Amino acid sequence: MNAREEHALQIAIEVFHRSCVKLQRHRNPNIYLKGNNELLSDWFEDGIDDLEPETLGANDHPDYIIRGVGFELKSLRGTGQIQFNSTIPCGGFKHSETLEGECYYVIARYTQERQYGYLADYTVVDGDYFNNDREWAFAHANTQETGFGTYEDGVRRHRKMYSFPSPQREITGVAFVSKFENVSNYNSNLQLERHIDRIDNNGNSHRFYIYRHAYL
Repeated sequence: MNAREEHALQIAIEVFHRSCVKLQRHRNPNIYLKGNNELLSDWFEDGIDDLEPETLGANDHPDYIIRGVGFELKSLRGTGQIQFNSTIPCGGFKHSETLEGECYYVIARYTQERQYGYLADYTVVDGDYFNNDREWAFAHANTQETGFGTYEDGVRRHRKMYSFPSPQREITGVAFVSKFENVSNYNSNLQLERHIDRIDNNGNSHRFYIYRHAYL
């Protein structure tokens, strides 16, 4: 673990811990309202103002940068594929040549009752769980053509779309997923439960550790 990874791990642990404090008070908060995509963001932001979360823009990745660490939020009803617009998920983000860092994903599955969605499973996961080849992920950039149309004043955008399986297919409940096995050293409330080995396309094994919070 290098210094940047350690800093990111500590920030991610603190964010997860504060989420669990909220979930201890109310285990199934309303994070979805039909026609409104901001409920998860509002819930996530509550209680982390002192960490000074920053946002880049409505369609920029990641959704939040907290002390140099990226957090991308995803809410979904099921445990199938997660849709990623324009950016391949991985353990890092690169917004520009001067703005990059480690990246975690906040996956929130909800159960729907009428127009409301109540949090069921909540996972903060290291982006390397999805892909650990960052250079490959960063290389898939959106492109556009200018001079498009009859008068050549239009622009044709090539916006890539991706989907990857939700980690909640295998990891239910409230969990913190890390590639590091010493998470409990930073917060003793996070207790190691088990690990998952993911095999990449070259036959290499990558181990991820699943932690539960003592409050839940």
